[in-house]
Amino acid sequence: MATRSYNSALRDEQARRTRATVLDAAIRCFERDGYAATTMKAIAAEAGVSAQTVFTQGAKPALLLAAVDRGFTGDDEDVPLLGRDAFREFIAEQNRPRKLAMLRELAVGYYSGAPTMLRVFRNAAGGDAELAAAWEEYERRRYQDIRAITESFAPMLRLDVDRATDIYWSLAGLELADSLIRLRGWTVEEYADWMADAVERLLLESL
Repeated sequence: MATRSYNSALRDEQARRTRATVLDAAIRCFERDGYAATTMKAIAAEAGVSAQTVFTQGAKPALLLAAVDRGFTGDDEDVPLLGRDAFREFIAEQNRPRKLAMLRELAVGYYSGAPTMLRVFRNAAGGDAELAAAWEEYERRRYQDIRAITESFAPMLRLDVDRATDIYWSLAGLELADSLIRLRGWTVEEYADWMADAVERLLLESL
């Protein structure tokens, strides 16, 4: 039984490493060449594995979506954003300064990893029906996540939850972050500072 458990754990670890290697390669290819120009053979060559190994990790759209998820979370674990410890702690926190500081740290993590692959995703969705549907689902889930975050501020809000969610949803969108970070040269930390300040000024009751 111990040998069987050891072999199973070893196989699981090998599978995890293989998936990480393929996703690393897919991300480099998508970022460098764009989604449309990236082939499964190119990903295999970048990863140093066979094309069949790449296909076992999913078709190209699935690899793109997995790459986007990794940008959000920093890992390949199948755990939703709001199910992670940092978000649960943020949702539960009711001290205003601590909550805003936690929001700022969450924003640093998010905008450090997510925007590049989100840009690839958004651009690819314009020419692929499957990815266009996936983009719509992503935006639906993003709104739900933003609403959960906004609702956690409910005792402090100066607006109703619907209006506050809409405002925060627009502030946290890819277009604004991309404009300020990539085009105007803001650091991720500067953007996160501004985001936390904007949430406090626009959504919360004055102290």
